[in-house]
Amino acid sequence: MCSGLIDSLFLLLLYFSIHHSASLSTYLNISMHSVNMKHILKWSQLQTACSTFNHTVQFQGEYELHKLNGSWVDAYDCQEIRENRCDLTHDLASNSDYSIRIKTNCDGQKSWTQLPKTFNRKDTVLLTPEMIVNVEGDPIQVGFNTTLSAITVKLKVWTEGDEQNALTDMTRAYPYHFSIAAHRGKEKMCFRAEALVDAINKSCSTDTQCVIMHKQTSDMPVIVSVAVVIALAVAFILGWSVTRFSPQIKHIICHREPIPSALKKERLEGVNDERIFIFG
Repeated sequence: MCSGLIDSLFLLLLYFSIHHSASLSTYLNISMHSVNMKHILKWSQLQTACSTFNHTVQFQGEYELHKLNGSWVDAYDCQEIRENRCDLTHDLASNSDYSIRIKTNCDGQKSWTQLPKTFNRKDTVLLTPEMIVNVEGDPIQVGFNTTLSAITVKLKVWTEGDEQNALTDMTRAYPYHFSIAAHRGKEKMCFRAEALVDAINKSCSTDTQCVIMHKQTSDMPVIVSVAVVIALAVAFILGWSVTRFSPQIKHIICHREPIPSALKKERLEGVNDERIFIFG
């Protein structure tokens, strides 16, 4: 009877263990959110009451599946974490189909929950870059606001109504900026760009943006006119000053110091001596 009781308790413990493990998996609804090549794994909060818990994320690509006997790799930044998200951007670094799973540890009880289907980074959602066109100066400045990196941006420029003769420019250098020669004689210039993510060979395009090309008036005539007016005003003021204050200026520049009395006396005695010598 003791043996039967032990067997019954063992089966009961096994039953609760299985169902407790299953309950952990039931409440982890896993999903992958991938936008602009940034891959974030998210899952729901654990509903089971646990004194202590943590999550560990693992992934398995085609290489691990076929070359490494189906082994799993630990996600570097997502080991024994309490958060319900994991950034896998740097882990999922190839165009492979990845299986992803989460190990949950609740008070020492472990359970596994796997992403319902494999994930490939080629499925990422690309958001079209915001194209900013500045036509105030010359050349025209075209820039892009995007979180995408390691992309090729191709810019197409044409005069409105003449797209068949459009000019194309390309850059791979962040921050993806273009300087375009302005055609001020045209009414409108149109711009459209394509952003290509080379790693997955996937692209997205902006809407066409046409802008009015106002003719710019040069500021040089105004500057020259102002300079001439200032020069004439300075010349007039100087001329008037010389005429008005000429005596004072002459007095300051050519000021004569009075001859000391001793020198006057010596000069007078010298003159008398000369007279004595001449007429003596």
